[in-house]
This record gives sequence, C-alpha cells and structure tokens, in this order.
Amino acid sequence: MRRLIDGLRWDRRRHPYRGRREYAARAGEVAAEIEGLIGRGQAAQAVPLARRAVERITSALMYLDDSPGIVGDQMRELMFLYARACTAAPPDAVRLAAWLVKMQLDGPGWPEIRLAEFKNALGERGLAELARLVEERRATDDPGSWAVTWGVKDLREQLAAVSGDVDAHVAVLAEDLRGTYRYTEIVKVLRAAGRDDEAERWAREGLAQDGAGHQADVLRDRLVGLLLDGGRGDEAVALRRAALEHRTLHRDYAALRKTAEQADQWPQVRDWALDVIRDRARADHRYTAELLSTLISENLLDEAWRLAVAHPKELHESQWFALIELWEVGHPAEVIVPYQGLIERRLETVGDKYRYNKAVKSMVRLREAYRRSGNGAGFSGYLAGLRDRHKRKTSFIAKLDKAGLRP
Repeated sequence: MRRLIDGLRWDRRRHPYRGRREYAARAGEVAAEIEGLIGRGQAAQAVPLARRAVERITSALMYLDDSPGIVGDQMRELMFLYARACTAAPPDAVRLAAWLVKMQLDGPGWPEIRLAEFKNALGERGLAELARLVEERRATDDPGSWAVTWGVKDLREQLAAVSGDVDAHVAVLAEDLRGTYRYTEIVKVLRAAGRDDEAERWAREGLAQDGAGHQADVLRDRLVGLLLDGGRGDEAVALRRAALEHRTLHRDYAALRKTAEQADQWPQVRDWALDVIRDRARADHRYTAELLSTLISENLLDEAWRLAVAHPKELHESQWFALIELWEVGHPAEVIVPYQGLIERRLETVGDKYRYNKAVKSMVRLREAYRRSGNGAGFSGYLAGLRDRHKRKTSFIAKLDKAGLRP
C-alpha cells in the first residue's frame, strides 16, 4: 500500500498531460485497496494511508492537467474513504480538525472539505477545535484574502449546518446576501426545519432583490413549491403570471403551464398566457423565437409556420429544423425553400467543423421532401446547382459523394 501511494507523487518537471490516465488508474487502485481495508475491519490502518494518498494527489494536481476531472473524482472518493475510516477508527480529534482547516485554508483550493462526512469522527471536541481555528484565522488573516473570503466563510457555514442549530445556520448564510443563491440556501434550510412561513418571507425578499437570472428562477421554483404544498395554488399561479408578464420567455410560459396544471387552473390561464407572448413578439421581433417555441409546445403548428415564414431571420437554426420536421409531414413542398436556405447557411458557417456533415444530413431530408412532394427531378436540378456553386469545397463534395448525393 505504501509503495502504491508513493507512486502518486508527480514530478513538477514532468509534462502535465503525459501519464495522467495511468495516474488516475493508480489512484483508483489505491482507493479500492483502502476500501478493502475498511471492509475487513482494518480502518485504523486505513486512516493514515488514505490521508497520505489525499495529500499526494493534492500536490500532484498543481502540476498535472486534469481537465477531464478523472483524478479529481478519485481524490473526492479518497476523501470520502478517509472520512469513513476516521469514523470507524477515530484519530485524535484536535489533530483531525487542524488538518481539515489547513487543507481548506492553506491548500490550493482542493480537495473539497465536507464536514458532514467527518462530523462523527470529530465529535464535540473536534468540532469545537475546528470552530476555534476558523475564528482565529478569520480574525488574523487578511480580510481580502481567498482564505477568508471563501474558505473561512464556507467552513463557518458548514459548522452551522452540522450543529443542527437552524437559527445559527440562517444567521451565517445571511451575512452575505449579494446573490439570489444565498436566499435559496436559507429557504432550503428553513423548509427542511418545517419553518415554511419564514422560508416564504426569505424567498419573497430574495426575488424582490433580484427577480431575473437562473438563480432567481431556482428561488422562484422553491417559492412556488412552498405555495403549492400549502394549498395556495392561486398565489403560485399569480407568481408565475407576474414572471411571464415581466420577462416573457418561453421558459416562463412553460413554468406557468406546469404550475397552473398542478393548481387545476390551466384552461382558464392558457389563452391569456398565449396572448401575452403574442403581444410582446408583435411589439418586439426579438421575442419571435420565444413565441415560436411556445406555439410548437402547444401544437399550434399553422400559426407557428406562418410566423416562421414571416420572420425567418429571427429564428434559431434549431427552431427551424424542429418546426420543419413537424410541418413536412403534411406539407412536404412547403419545406423545400426553408431547407435550402438552412443548408446554405450551414455551408457558410465559419468555425463549425461539423458543418459539412450537418449539411449532408439536411440534404438527405431535403431529397425526401422533394420525393414526397412529387418533384424528384427538382432535387436533381438543385443538387447539380449546389455542387457547382460549392465545387471548391472539396471535402463537402466528397461527403456528398459518400452519401450517394451525386448528379
């Protein structure tokens, strides 16, 4: 085991890419051996070995390129095994606390410390020592340093979480409310404790501070869930309606539909919601794509096709293909011109190494549309013209030949 772990050293002069796959395999082998020790009741022997393996990989990752994250995953597994071994055969709690603080505040930013996994191994004595060390560093370190702005804050929040004191946990989280994410964390803590009234107040305050963006959507989802669980479907639907009126995106429409269906109100809300997006798209063509996605989701294909034909440049390529796939079933002749435009657009795209493959796939579908519309000869003429216009794109011509798209 010691020889295996010593093999986890990484010479800083070594090329960062060479041998990383073998290194990850060795780390996995070490993890399997340590897990075996724990399973055989030899956790006391596993404790120092797991810790040494984690330290070796922590140092190696400073010089080894781990873009795929494979080695990082192995280190996370070893940290979990170290916590398991410590729980089964607790080492000195004070020293364990010191090691965790050192890894978090003086390390390179990894491994991730999860105090909940070490809670039983630390016990009251270890947790008290860890809290003392964290407060000491908070008082003495540079307030603008990474260790304080992130490391200390994270450990204080984790300490509050493992303490089981909900008020203390909320108080620590509330020290920094610059992002909606923080409000979401507070809501999660309060809901888990069954304090829904307080959770609702925090959720509404967070949305009042910042009601846009992905994190605000997550917080809004939590508030809607809270309202629905409390039998307040009208309020949940009203919240979704306000979001749709404010931002008017397809995802707001989809969220409103889901909530209204849960509250048995969708038939009464549907027409109003569609008109909101239609009115916004008429006033600002930048919302055409949002309206099209909504119409497709509601299977209003006639209206969706008219919209696409009227505003072809306002739509994303993926939307065009999704709509064409649905529309060509009953109207093969009508999709021919849009298909041709999309193929030309793909051929002229710069920076997409798959553009020729995508264009060929579209050509195959276009050929089928010509055939189903009873105009197979028309495709032959179009193909001949396309090959002539792009004859200098030899790679593209070769792919056409391979797909059987010859004159």
